Amino acid sequence: MATVWRSNFQQKAAGYWTSAYVFGIVAAVILTMQSRLGPFAPALCTAIVIMANVAMLAGFRAFNGKTTPSVLFFILPGVYLLLADNYPVLYDNPNMNAMVQSLFVVVVALTNAHAIVTGAGNRELPMAVPASIVLVVHAIVRGCVIYFTLFHPAPVVNGRMEADWWKLFLLEIFFNTTMMAVSTIVLIKDRAEQRHRIASETDVLTGIANRRAFVKQINRLLPESEIGAALAIMDIDHFKQINDNYGHEAGDKVLVDFARTVRYSLPSSALFGRLGGEEFAIYFPGGNADHGAVLDQVRHHVAETTFDYRGLPVRFSISIGFASVETAGKHFDSLFAAADCAMYLAKKEGRNRVLAYMPSMRIREVLDESSKDHAELAKLPLTLKAI
Repeated sequence: MATVWRSNFQQKAAGYWTSAYVFGIVAAVILTMQSRLGPFAPALCTAIVIMANVAMLAGFRAFNGKTTPSVLFFILPGVYLLLADNYPVLYDNPNMNAMVQSLFVVVVALTNAHAIVTGAGNRELPMAVPASIVLVVHAIVRGCVIYFTLFHPAPVVNGRMEADWWKLFLLEIFFNTTMMAVSTIVLIKDRAEQRHRIASETDVLTGIANRRAFVKQINRLLPESEIGAALAIMDIDHFKQINDNYGHEAGDKVLVDFARTVRYSLPSSALFGRLGGEEFAIYFPGGNADHGAVLDQVRHHVAETTFDYRGLPVRFSISIGFASVETAGKHFDSLFAAADCAMYLAKKEGRNRVLAYMPSMRIREVLDESSKDHAELAKLPLTLKAI
């Protein structure tokens, strides 16, 4: 763990967990030298164990991006030592000492298990569930220790506990320490891989899914999508004019604000991604909603919003074309082509509008292209026409 931390000092979780294991070693050494250190050694050992568990807790909080007040490392052990100094019963019997440690360990282990399961993105990590199980099992075992020390205390010989259940407990400590050491290292590796994957699938400018990630998600959902599921392609109208009038920095700012505005206007089930430039896409996996109405609300919201760039008001509109799975099929290429065709016609018909794809649009597009070819042909010199 120290090696992992040394390779990246920004990985605070590894630093805390390294400290936890070091504190554990110190506690074991103190317990071993109990006869030399005097009768207060068990209390000192428990204080160090508390510090080790605070470090484990701080590590899991850091793993979830949260901070832990440093004062906890001193307050909790300090409070215990103060109580132990005034109430020797807390440590003078090994059974009582084991119970006090176990009470603290149970609370921390369950808290850490909860942190792993509920942390943002943690459920995607392969080691998250196994690590949480290890912690829960550890909490259960320490709970059993509390029960035995209260109702079936181990006989004490030369200051040490002698009982079969205590030996099993010591064995569990060994396995738990080993499993947690491995689990935490793997968790760090899993999180690093997760961050690299997210970075590779996120548009750097807007923070939403890039084209690669968006297409990947749709291809995963399409086979099981409802018949009314739909793909929408949207394009910012006259985006070049924004760059020409205000500069490319303003264009980037507009894209960021536009992406944020659209994202907050969409239902939570919708997928939103940037295809490139000023072109974005939305996929609605459900087939019950009126996608045309939702998209028109998005269009209207964008058209009515004044975007700010260094105090200058920037306004623009968007053109949207969308196609349903029922009309265009469940193959991404055909669905994309259909939505793109509808978006192209929305721009041609005056922009700032939403058009649903219909098969007849293909014929219209072909006829438009044919008319354009005839017009170009009519401009050619007569001699070339003759040839």
